[in-house]
Amino acid sequence: VAIIIPFRNRHEHLNHWLYYVHPILIRQELDYCVYIINQEGDGVFNRAKMMNIGFVEALKEDDYECFVFADVDLVPIDDRNLYRCSDHPRHLSVAIDKFNYKLSSKTAFGGVSLLSKEQFLKVNGFSNTFWGWGGEDDDLYNRIIFRGMSISRPDSQIAKYKMIKHERDLHNEVNPKNAVKAQETPNNIDADGLSSLNYTVNEILRDIMYTFITVDVQAPPG
Repeated sequence: VAIIIPFRNRHEHLNHWLYYVHPILIRQELDYCVYIINQEGDGVFNRAKMMNIGFVEALKEDDYECFVFADVDLVPIDDRNLYRCSDHPRHLSVAIDKFNYKLSSKTAFGGVSLLSKEQFLKVNGFSNTFWGWGGEDDDLYNRIIFRGMSISRPDSQIAKYKMIKHERDLHNEVNPKNAVKAQETPNNIDADGLSSLNYTVNEILRDIMYTFITVDVQAPPG
């Protein structure tokens, strides 16, 4: 299993995540590696593109069969919430304390999501064109449905998460264009995604607890 975390300027949260989540995954007897994909510079953040990059870079190191796309501020509470892929794309962060442990919507697929390598390739990954906050998870959900798949979720009593409190990141403001773009998935799924991914790796740091990959994604100025 490759765990992909999109990242920029969140070192305190990363330390918190590593401290709490590694022991859970070890108790689950998971064979896994963590990849932190760090967007360099102060341009507009692109979470989805970080996920695509993580998928591609992880496969350069090992033939992973399962990919966890996880936000650095979400920590699972229950060991029974298994970080393993299934026959369907899987949404793990069902019940987050910020939302009173209730699913935010029936189509929610953000926070912590799992896709097998085959499933992720089938949807051509995330879109690369969601700059700023919002929309990319809705687009990925639409891609999954458009490709004839459905999502699964664990029981909400098990899939509980604590969210580490934080302010909105600088240069990751809500982008109103993203909500509109998320409705155009069928038009973009083949041309926009893994098939159109471009970036430059500037540095790879290997730690015993994670691999930290700093990338340039030619972001528009923030």
